[in-house]
Amino acid sequence: MEYVIKQILNGLTAGSIYALVAVGYGMVYGILELINFAHGDIYMVGTFLVLTLLGYQVPFLGALLLGCLGGGIMALIAERVAYRPVRGAHRVVPMISAMGVALVMRNVAQLVWGTETYAFPEVFPTSTLKLGTLQLSTLQLIIFALAISLMAVLMVLVRKTKMGKAVRCVAQDIPASQLMGIPVNRTIQLVYFLGAVLGVVGGVLFSMYYAVWIGMGFLGTLMAWIACIIGGIGSLEGALAGGLLLGLGQALISGFVSSTFRDAIVYALIIIVLVLRPRGIFARQSAEKV
Repeated sequence: MEYVIKQILNGLTAGSIYALVAVGYGMVYGILELINFAHGDIYMVGTFLVLTLLGYQVPFLGALLLGCLGGGIMALIAERVAYRPVRGAHRVVPMISAMGVALVMRNVAQLVWGTETYAFPEVFPTSTLKLGTLQLSTLQLIIFALAISLMAVLMVLVRKTKMGKAVRCVAQDIPASQLMGIPVNRTIQLVYFLGAVLGVVGGVLFSMYYAVWIGMGFLGTLMAWIACIIGGIGSLEGALAGGLLLGLGQALISGFVSSTFRDAIVYALIIIVLVLRPRGIFARQSAEKV
């Protein structure tokens, strides 16, 4: 039983990070139906910025804020230069544009930081909590609590604020939102910025738990996309549920079946889920115009 609880905690820790990264990814797709391949590479570069600032003895909170700001600015530049000019084109064109942005950012990051894997500095005092015979890592608890708290704050912003109402209107119908006086371009920029900020935070939490390397951007994009598919594209609740389920699935399969075939088994289960519920767990209902 103790081993089961340990694997569940491992899964919830990884899943909460996946969910945090998936939220920004899903919000962009929910508005523009754009598979944003650059999402992970933006948060990868932001995470490296945080790591670099920490190396110059910048306090962690300051480094995190500057890294999030840097990630947000990169997302705004990508939206303005690479995405907005092709917004009205066939959906394959923005996707290729996003792939180009991702490759450029990945190669620039490789030139600056190289291909090495870096350990993230210990910024939180970590220890082991003992509950009877069960041992829990305080780092896992901190990561899970921070990720879920940020998700809750974002849900409140989207559901309860004027800004969130504008985002939901644009996600439903861009031309109608323009007619109603909603600044569509500014709202889309806001979504990109928030998504990048959450991605950088998720990347930092991921790096605390694992490490920092160039490939973490592609991995984050893949995990975010899978989490959104499982939970339902365009749904915040879906991103949360999909990320947690993905993390739990990976941890339980690694612990009880095989870590070698973990990803293959997880993807097979995802195919089964999509066959049974193609639009995801929290599929957003949409009316068809006739």
